[in-house]
Amino acid sequence: MCQELGAEPLDLGIAKDNLNEIDAKIREGIEKADILLTTGGTSVGYADVVPAAVNQIEAPGVIVHGIAMRPGMPTALAVLCGKPVIILSGNPVAAMIGFEVFARPLILKLLGIEYEPRPMLEAELTQKVPSALGRQVFLRVHVFERESKFFAEPVRIKGAGILSTMTKANGYVIIPEDREGLDEGESVTVHLFDKIGEAQHV
Repeated sequence: MCQELGAEPLDLGIAKDNLNEIDAKIREGIEKADILLTTGGTSVGYADVVPAAVNQIEAPGVIVHGIAMRPGMPTALAVLCGKPVIILSGNPVAAMIGFEVFARPLILKLLGIEYEPRPMLEAELTQKVPSALGRQVFLRVHVFERESKFFAEPVRIKGAGILSTMTKANGYVIIPEDREGLDEGESVTVHLFDKIGEAQHV
């Protein structure tokens, strides 16, 4: 995902849920990279020590821990040695959405590339989708065209961590935090992972 944006990723490997080991990896990353991305170890739990490791290195450390979004609620944002640190969920789908929302625009900015939002189109939702108030939901959808009209089909309504929801989806719909869901047949704005012309025709 970083390479697609023109950035050079540096794989620091996997650290165990050990404060000292994670601390060492974070220090290495901050020394070598312009921006540090981590995955895992950010939910509330005894073994989720990444925010703790960040905070013990240098202030200001973690600035935000917990975002009103789904998937990706455990995401944390931090600053170390003047460099941004994005602590993503260990859940693969949540990590990908967190990257899309926070890392992608930041990496483009650091590369000196003007940020351009994903291509968007209006589509008709094929089924009703429930949602909880108070958090922004990133609904993965598959867009297809039928009789010169675009439709958005949710690829998974429940469960944030099913990786197939990202491999099958070619876009996402943002459900605002003040909505309890979307209705079947409702017109929605789809943010496309692919170009508009690449939406599948069925």
